[in-house]
Amino acid sequence: MADVWYVRVDQVPESLAVLLDGRDRARRRRILRAADRNRFLAAWVLARLVLGERLGRDPGALGFDRTCAHCGDTGHGKPVVEAAGPGLDFSLSHAGGLAVVAVSDRSVGLDVEDATAGERPLVTALTERERAICLDYADFARLWTRKEAVLKAVGKGLAVHPGRIEVLGSTLLALPEELGRPEDYTLRDLPLPAPYVGSLAVLGPGTPLSVRSGAGLVGARRRVLDGVGRPGGRAIA
Repeated sequence: MADVWYVRVDQVPESLAVLLDGRDRARRRRILRAADRNRFLAAWVLARLVLGERLGRDPGALGFDRTCAHCGDTGHGKPVVEAAGPGLDFSLSHAGGLAVVAVSDRSVGLDVEDATAGERPLVTALTERERAICLDYADFARLWTRKEAVLKAVGKGLAVHPGRIEVLGSTLLALPEELGRPEDYTLRDLPLPAPYVGSLAVLGPGTPLSVRSGAGLVGARRRVLDGVGRPGGRAIA
């Protein structure tokens, strides 16, 4: 099963930055543009709320291990929840004014793009057959999210050139040998608010999918914090 949650960036207030740990607060401070800092906040707050609910743990107390499985570097690997045990993986992405998080009991990758954010496709990322059907930037954005989702599912990012992956529709046709066989993956397009397009890849065939708004989770946590912050206030979990 894969659960996908999305939230508008402007739905996540600055007050929820208290959920970030010291490491992520430092990462956020190093981001130069305010819009990028807001997207970072929205994505990681949503991730903490979703994972905390899934695990029955305080979202602000979750720790993340970012050790790269391929080179051992502790700063740029696919994040995993510390002390979560096997059978839990997550992926997050943000673009424009939307943040999205996916959680699954299998290796999962997620990507989202604004289909109106560019003017022309990046043709070097496409195979010859993909170029023939990629008529505009919106087509390219959809293709890109499918490829990126696969790469994120296996923790490769752009270490593998996306042109080595071929997708027609939501069907994987070709993968480099190190990523396995196309039939080993579930690849799904996500129903997200326009103008955003997104895709989910799960390592395992036939994975069921749910997609929902995370605004309720964010609003509930905001009310809890507001209750704690008022004189005489009492938080109700």
